Amino acid sequence: MQSFFVDTWYLIAVFDRYDSHSKQAARIAARLDSVELVSHDGVLTEFLSAMSHGDVGGREAAVGFVRTMMRRVNVVEVKRELFLRGIDLYANRPDKHYSLVDCMSMLVMRDLGITHVLTNDHHFRQEGFTIVNE
Repeated sequence: MQSFFVDTWYLIAVFDRYDSHSKQAARIAARLDSVELVSHDGVLTEFLSAMSHGDVGGREAAVGFVRTMMRRVNVVEVKRELFLRGIDLYANRPDKHYSLVDCMSMLVMRDLGITHVLTNDHHFRQEGFTIVNE
């Protein structure tokens, strides 16, 4: 079974029907029946941080969405070793604008042999991954 990595962009677009990428994410989601979805704790943290500006009902919905995703997506635990490796990659790409979460995502993808990522972030392409955004 092919595995796709789930980036924060995809989570936001699936969750927020007013997001400019919502329809695009819905088209992608319709094609994901036979793939394994993988992410990590940092992506879920980044998603909740992005949703923290909303009202109480929106925060509750975001938490519920994350809990649902944790049942549907293989979520890798961010342990100290991954965090430190992420910092190393972050430090070794001073010419890039990668976030630490993106660096950890790239490492998880490499570790698990995942080549496709649900994102619109061109940084993944710069590291040799295939972006799935249509």
